[in-house]
Amino acid sequence: MATEPDIWVDPDMQRALARMAEIAREYDLPADRSGLTPDQARQRMEMDRAWWNQERPPLARIREVTVAGPDREIPVRLLYPSDDPALPVIVYLHGGGWVVGSLETHARGMHCLANASNCVVAAVDYALAPEHKFPAALDEAVAVVQHIVANGAGWGVDPRRIALAGDSAGANIALGTELELQRRGRSPVGALGLIYPVTDNDFETDSYRAFGGGEWGLSRAEMQAFFAHYVRGPEDYRDPRVVPMRGDLTGLPPTFVSAAGLDVLRDDAIRLDARLRDAGIPCSLTVYEGVVHGFMTLTRMLPKAQAMIDDLAAKLSATLRGMPS
Repeated sequence: MATEPDIWVDPDMQRALARMAEIAREYDLPADRSGLTPDQARQRMEMDRAWWNQERPPLARIREVTVAGPDREIPVRLLYPSDDPALPVIVYLHGGGWVVGSLETHARGMHCLANASNCVVAAVDYALAPEHKFPAALDEAVAVVQHIVANGAGWGVDPRRIALAGDSAGANIALGTELELQRRGRSPVGALGLIYPVTDNDFETDSYRAFGGGEWGLSRAEMQAFFAHYVRGPEDYRDPRVVPMRGDLTGLPPTFVSAAGLDVLRDDAIRLDARLRDAGIPCSLTVYEGVVHGFMTLTRMLPKAQAMIDDLAAKLSATLRGMPS
């Protein structure tokens, strides 16, 4: 990949990008993803991420369960890093623009998160757009959190120590879920972990202008298409559960934000952190320079991905374990 002379790319990221290009050639995957149908985009991502999710770190056990949702039984994968009793739980929402992605495309990163935090990761296989538009995915995440509060002991987790986390659109769902839980009453969530979150629909930020052409992966055109698939109409862009920067964030729990330096969503994360600080929310922002959007899924080759997960895991674990019992 050609780079601008003033843009620094982590050498490990350069090697990972070369491997991604090899995979695309092996599967004859199209370079421009913005014109794909949702089904085509899902198939592409599954092929694109298959190699990256091999050689997953071992866990103590894995359970496949379901939770009763508003419209269906919601699949949830429970990742147990140890046999310790009553572990805290991180409800995780995978990325993919609300349209693509699965428990498989993000499996290795979630294994790493469970092990690094010594928390159970409850990975939610939420309903995807455009077949299931907002607020379907969010309502399913709410149902999973409420199930843990009522029945978490049956899963071997501590229902008093719950975090919400996710990457990209999954981070958007996590944040929107917390806002919805607060709207319904007191939220049981003790911490948020947001990896390169979607927080706004402003496509003219400095990071969109710098990286939105598609040469760094996620493009402006893709994000606009993802939003169009997710929302029901223009009114949803005024809903803070879709566009959190439009809402009141003063009631959030401790929130830990990670961003990629070469990402259209970099400024979404930076602006969110500024809002949280202004609101007096305990928070932190770490921008990982020289890496692209989606780097959380590249732990097989990218040490910075593992470092980011380790850092987020430590913050979530310390916050949850510091909560009163």
